[in-house]
Parts: sequence; C-alpha cells; structure tokens
Amino acid sequence: MIIFGRHEARPVPTALAMRFQPPLLPGDTGHYLRLFEELAVWESAFVLLSDLRGFRLDHPGEVAQNRVAKATRAAVSARIRGLIVLSHQPSERQRTAFATFWSIPVEVYDDRHTATGAFLELHDRLFTAARD
Repeated sequence: MIIFGRHEARPVPTALAMRFQPPLLPGDTGHYLRLFEELAVWESAFVLLSDLRGFRLDHPGEVAQNRVAKATRAAVSARIRGLIVLSHQPSERQRTAFATFWSIPVEVYDDRHTATGAFLELHDRLFTAARD
C-alpha cells in the first residue's frame, strides 16, 4: 500500500510524505503513478519525504513511471522545493539522478530517523524562513 499525505510531524500542505507499506497490493502501481499527477497540481510549494523501500515496479511499471514523470515534470518542478529519499542502498549516483531530473536539493538516507530529521530541517529552513 502507498500512503501519501501531509507529514505527521508537520501536518501542513508544504510537508508531504510518500511511504510504501508492505505487502505490495495489485493497485499500488497505479496509485503510485497517479501521485505524480496529484503532486503536479498540489495546492502549494512543498518538500517531499519519499520512503518507497520495498516497492518495486515491473518493466511496464518502469516505462509508465518514466512517461508520467516526464509528463508532469514541469508542473511538479514548479512546486517541489526539496526531496528526501529513503533507500536501502543510498548512493551519490541516486541522489544526483533525482537532483538532476527535478532540479532541486535531494538527500538520500538509509535510516528513517536521520531522514526524518533532514526532512524537517529542510522544510523548516525553506518554509519558516519564507514566513519570517
């Protein structure tokens, strides 16, 4: 199951979280792909925490992901201000790929506590400073 919405520690429209919760269900791929479209029309700028560890796309899913990501890229890029990714094996290559595609700050971690701290710090730096 893919869970998406406001982050529980910052339940505001600017702090979003996307998480995979096993087991993988038949509709998860479609739900995940529709989230790109939802992010493209999100009500405000945002920072996203993405924890999709354990979620896997088959080849047709990968092709569909590439298609929908490219189709929504401009609209999502106009809203997304930063991305924190949880990964089983974080790498500079992975970080660079996300940062290049979305043209935003990206950090990749393998520890949920560390990633959450980085997410909250990035969110607060970007959005609290904007209000001050």
